[in-house]
Amino acid sequence: MSITAVQNYVQSLIQGLVGAYNNAPLEAWVDPPVANASAETPQAYVLAADGEGVRQTMAYTSGFYRDTHQVFVIVEWMLPPNSVNGNLAFTNLLDTIVTRIRTSYTGAIEITDPATGLTSQLLVIGDKVRWRYLPQHNVGASGQEWLDYTAQLTFEVQVKEQYA
Repeated sequence: MSITAVQNYVQSLIQGLVGAYNNAPLEAWVDPPVANASAETPQAYVLAADGEGVRQTMAYTSGFYRDTHQVFVIVEWMLPPNSVNGNLAFTNLLDTIVTRIRTSYTGAIEITDPATGLTSQLLVIGDKVRWRYLPQHNVGASGQEWLDYTAQLTFEVQVKEQYA
């Protein structure tokens, strides 16, 4: 079960994405920094959530597991209050992320855990997506306020892992 490989794969898909209303490329993190690297650059945090694994063979000697991972992608973007089309830019960026993940599977993709070297075969990604969009709100001291846009995207990812 390689949660790390799944997180890294999702990060690689969305790193640098640019929506139709913005020029700033998305910065995607698996291990997020303590503070945002740049307030005006959209940030995405790829986090492991719930999951389950099911053995797909009868014998205990060899076979494979089918693991289903839930991956959270927390997207945050802080814009100055005078931003033009801030809400449109943020929702379009969410659409861009969902589209990229939904259309990324081309069949038989091997992903590797960077720590263990174990490989898994990607079976499904983006077929099931949930989102929670929080209304934008102001943050910061009076006169230095920013508009904070935040959303949580949840993707289901299925992988197959061989065991001997």
